[in-house]
Amino acid sequence: MPKATIDQITAALTEIKNILNDYSQFMLEIDNTRLNEKENNKINILEYANKLALQNEKFLPHFLTLERFITDEEYFADFRNLVNLSGQIQDKIWDMTSKSADIARKEAMLA
Repeated sequence: MPKATIDQITAALTEIKNILNDYSQFMLEIDNTRLNEKENNKINILEYANKLALQNEKFLPHFLTLERFITDEEYFADFRNLVNLSGQIQDKIWDMTSKSADIARKEAMLA
């Protein structure tokens, strides 16, 4: 991969990180741990709540509309998809890093 391409990817990822900085919230470590545990349980609860809300909006609290609940669920799904995509990108970059390290090691042994 040409150095210019690596620099271009780095710049794009840095721009993405800077955009996310504007929206990410500071979380205490205890909040981070609590919010990230039992991910599957959260999904099951959301699916169940969605099913009930679609059957009858009266299952929602008085301050929450069905439209808002659906929007919030869509945000969750969108961010989860971003996490999956960024993980795939990280895996590809790590594969290239490993290959580069192997090439450098082999070249060093020939020196």
